[in-house]
Amino acid sequence: MCKNLKHLIKIIFFVIIYQNLAYSIDIDDGGVTTAKQTFTSADTTITISNSSTLRNSLNNMININGQDNGTVIIEAGSTVETTGGKSNPINGNAASGLTITNSGTIKSASSKAINLTDATTGTLTNNSGGVIEANTNTISMFGESTDGITIHNYGTIFATDDDNDETNTIKSHDDSTNITINNNSGGHIYHTSSGAVILMGGGATLNNSGKIENKDGPTVNSIHMSGSTGATLKLKDSGIVVGKIKITGSGHTIKVNHGMGQSYYYDTEGAGTYDLEDLDGNIIVKGSVGSVAQGGNEILDEQLGHKSINLRKSISKFKRSEQYLNQEDAWTEMFTSFEKRQGEKESLRLEHNNLRAGANIIQPGQNLNQILSIETGRQEFAKDHNIDRISLSAGLLSGEKPTKFNSNSETFFVMGVTLNKSTRRILTNTTTSGFLDIEDEYFNYDAVLGTKFLNDMIPDISYSIGYSFTPNHKESHYYKWEKKDFINASIAFSDEYLILSDDKSKLYFNWLADFREAIMEETQEFRVNNVLAEYQADDDLSREITITAGLDYEFQPLDNSLFSINLDGLYSSQETFGAQAKLYYKSIF
Repeated sequence: MCKNLKHLIKIIFFVIIYQNLAYSIDIDDGGVTTAKQTFTSADTTITISNSSTLRNSLNNMININGQDNGTVIIEAGSTVETTGGKSNPINGNAASGLTITNSGTIKSASSKAINLTDATTGTLTNNSGGVIEANTNTISMFGESTDGITIHNYGTIFATDDDNDETNTIKSHDDSTNITINNNSGGHIYHTSSGAVILMGGGATLNNSGKIENKDGPTVNSIHMSGSTGATLKLKDSGIVVGKIKITGSGHTIKVNHGMGQSYYYDTEGAGTYDLEDLDGNIIVKGSVGSVAQGGNEILDEQLGHKSINLRKSISKFKRSEQYLNQEDAWTEMFTSFEKRQGEKESLRLEHNNLRAGANIIQPGQNLNQILSIETGRQEFAKDHNIDRISLSAGLLSGEKPTKFNSNSETFFVMGVTLNKSTRRILTNTTTSGFLDIEDEYFNYDAVLGTKFLNDMIPDISYSIGYSFTPNHKESHYYKWEKKDFINASIAFSDEYLILSDDKSKLYFNWLADFREAIMEETQEFRVNNVLAEYQADDDLSREITITAGLDYEFQPLDNSLFSINLDGLYSSQETFGAQAKLYYKSIF
């Protein structure tokens, strides 16, 4: 009897030390606790706080034991860890309603830092600063009955085994259901192995706004979409993926949500079937996963229209200059302008800023005036795409001729060439950074013909026809553009009023209303990694109403010199909240 009593006391002592059965467990002494924690009933909560550590060379240091609605909280600075080659610091096998919140460290000396095999309706949140690590299968949801698990990651989750091609950091079974993995901004999920960082089986959904990285390099897999029930991968925001996307099985979907105008290219492998969707309306190309912003091409029509307006306004000022009146030396006008266009998803109108500077030079003549225009500028699109331009245009302006409608007319014709230097940064899984800088250099050619009818009693009326041609060109990686040309036409009403005049100065008010529309525009053909695609601009992008108004102040300090400064405001139907300002300098020499 005495021996049996001693034996019973030993058993009770062992259970107290190593099982610590309780409904609510707080480990907060700031030291190291070695006792395994096993849940024996539903609704049990364990909290590890105050930089405390739960550590031992045992499997299942926190064993949910299949209980319902358990809660595990590891606060910042605290740790749950197995040593000595043991696994499962947290074992949620077959648990239902389990909630795990980690702001500290969960570390396994072997596989499975968190084991959610056959678990149902559970939630794991790894907060910023939280670390979850294991040798392999760091978070395992590989049971056939696993259902309804959601992971929110804001911290770091990784696996350390670099020799096993079966290593995954997060793993779900092909027969599991309702698995959702949210790798949020700031979240980093990685390993160094030829196996995929995340294995998406069982129709799992992965939303990535953070970083998923195979540190073995971009030629191996980072994400594996597996099974026949259709996994969903959503690449969001500025999220980074390093390593290929492997696709096996069928019914999968890849959705891209990087923002309107963001260019990207993701390399894929495998014979699985999948659908593609860009949630921002960008043209997405299958054969890998790629898209390229159309800004450099879509904007040419608008650029040519604004060039015509700029030239017409300069001609108006030239016509009242001393050089024109007395056929003196060349008239020169310096200008600078800034345009901002707001984006619009419905028409895929891309937001951009456009800064330009240049000079319009007109040499007066008896019947024909010679025009030379030089311009440089930078166009900055919202999604890491810039185009630097240098253009040169030359042409002729006719003298005034009477018409049948009690008015005079004048006609100009200019031809120009523009050198375009494009740089864009794309998101890609083919580099170790998740980014790739791409360059392009190409010419485009244009011509503008315009006539203005000068009236004394009513506003002047003018029209112009513009033509633009861009040959084939190829960016340094992935993207190739086929030739494109278009014709646009515009009609405008304008007038100018002298509102202040004295011996030394004059002040003019001017306005212009211009309606432009593309009357012939070919579909833009382009290739993403040699896969052909097409872009047809929305009708709203093929027409534009532009209104400008401004003041022109002339000051003549000396008889042989004249200073003129002009400020114009611009509003265009292409710019929801846009404005344009120009500053001109005119001198006589």
